[in-house]
Amino acid sequence: MGDHLENTADSADQLMEEIQKLAARVEQLSARLAAIERGSPVASEAAVPQATTARVRTEIGPAPLVDTAALLPRIATICFLLVVALILRTVTDNQLINPQAGSVLGMSYAAVLILLGFHLYPAKSKLAPVFPGCGILLLFSIVLETHARYHTLSALGAYAILFAAGALIFFLSIRHRASVLICLGVPGAAAVAMAIDFPFPRFPVMGALLLSAIIAASYAFKQQMCRYLRWFVLVLSGLFWLLWTSKMDTIPACAEPVAEAMYPAWFLPMLLAFWVVYLTTSVLNVLKKDIQLGFFESVIPTVTAVGAFTAADIAMTSWLDGRQWLYPAAVAIATMHLLLAWWLARHDQNKATGSNVFILAGACLIIITSAVMLKKNIGYALPVWSASALLLAYISAAWRNQGIRLTSYFMQALTCVTAIASGTLSAPFALPSATALAGAGLCVFSLSQYRWSRHHPPDPSHSFVFARIDRNDRLAVVLLVCGLLGGYGLGQVIVHSLLAGPGTDVRAQFQSGQSLLINGGALLLLYLAMKNRDRELVTVGALVALIGAGKVFILDMFGIKGVPLVLSVFSTGVVAAFGSVVMGRWAKKEAETA
Repeated sequence: MGDHLENTADSADQLMEEIQKLAARVEQLSARLAAIERGSPVASEAAVPQATTARVRTEIGPAPLVDTAALLPRIATICFLLVVALILRTVTDNQLINPQAGSVLGMSYAAVLILLGFHLYPAKSKLAPVFPGCGILLLFSIVLETHARYHTLSALGAYAILFAAGALIFFLSIRHRASVLICLGVPGAAAVAMAIDFPFPRFPVMGALLLSAIIAASYAFKQQMCRYLRWFVLVLSGLFWLLWTSKMDTIPACAEPVAEAMYPAWFLPMLLAFWVVYLTTSVLNVLKKDIQLGFFESVIPTVTAVGAFTAADIAMTSWLDGRQWLYPAAVAIATMHLLLAWWLARHDQNKATGSNVFILAGACLIIITSAVMLKKNIGYALPVWSASALLLAYISAAWRNQGIRLTSYFMQALTCVTAIASGTLSAPFALPSATALAGAGLCVFSLSQYRWSRHHPPDPSHSFVFARIDRNDRLAVVLLVCGLLGGYGLGQVIVHSLLAGPGTDVRAQFQSGQSLLINGGALLLLYLAMKNRDRELVTVGALVALIGAGKVFILDMFGIKGVPLVLSVFSTGVVAAFGSVVMGRWAKKEAETA
């Protein structure tokens, strides 16, 4: 074995000398080719001033789209380097050397290429990215094949090589400002690590490598290098946690050795580490003044908080049996997000930059936690959500942060959607008290927030949405719709309780009562629109009237009969008559104004 290693070392030294000669020769050929294309003698190329070169290019014509002076030498270099790699592969496949020695030789060759490439960067060589780029791809492929095919490299050894190589490439790329190599090295190491022993990787080691990739991607972004690397690492992290969580979900059905191979004891500590790293990078990005917050910074606290809670909840249900403390911990973390938003608002009192990012994360975490905790009794939590949305609207005005205003709209709409999707506002009512409470809270708080929004228009100076997309704050109509739906749900409970009796069939009367509620809401909206000359109210009122008419003539006409049907049709006629009066007066006032 010692002889093989000595031979490998000698071969590596010889390869190093040959590669240096090859690089020097390619540089000479590149210089000669560039000089020939410019039409100047080779010997006087270095003495030509930049101004003269620019004048000559201007006289000849515009610069070519493809820099053949750099492209052709790079292609030639890649081919030569690939030939050497293929020779090593052929020697190993033909068993002229054993696979372990061949793997060591191939990795040494890749390491030499990487170091040689970074040695060329200070000289501004056109071939500088070629050598380390080929070395990175070659090294990762050798590590994966050596472990998966030849089985001469353990999983921990493969992870160690990937970590060391990725760290070295990242350090040298930062030093020489080589963005391309960061975009090859960091995601390449993470992707190859994911492929090792898939779908049963060493989850703790794999998680540690991904954590280092997250930190590297964040630092590269701060250095304005490889800006989209964070998204790629985020996708890999999501796939990693999706795989591990799905494995945790199958633990109860597995035998003990299989369950032990899924590392359940490492699940929560690693999940906490991921959340802490992402939260820390988010806070640092918010505090860094020369970085403008983008979409990634806006969503990553919410994505990580909600994703971590979901994964932990699945793990608790399947194996860890600790849900009694999961929910208090989630509430505490959500409160911490809100306190962090408050601290950022104190730190930047002009517009509370970044506070909305953590308010959104805290609000979503509270919503999903209470939804999982209450489940069938979720109607009791909906008024709290609605009131919280109204409170966020007040906070947005106090902190002069329009992003928080948008979050309050989103939270109110989410409350309404949850009330409808969970069946809280739909008959028959499993818990009439919960429906009444949810409908009343949604109606009161949504309409109050809508009224507040119309008396406090947004400040577009610090908001892209209100400056470019929604200058008139038309999104606030969502609040009006939520309030109307909440009032409709409350009205249904009242009508049902008035009609219900022992042994009575109230289906027809209740269906007619629903039509009366819709038409009554349309009448109220049209009256307020005429009184305040509000086009928004008259538009919503007309839509409600159309919904009521459609229900009466499609559902009621063929579903009920007798007095309930008479009342439904009569209410529709009243709405139509009143709408005609409103439109007439509106047109008259428009003419008088004109």
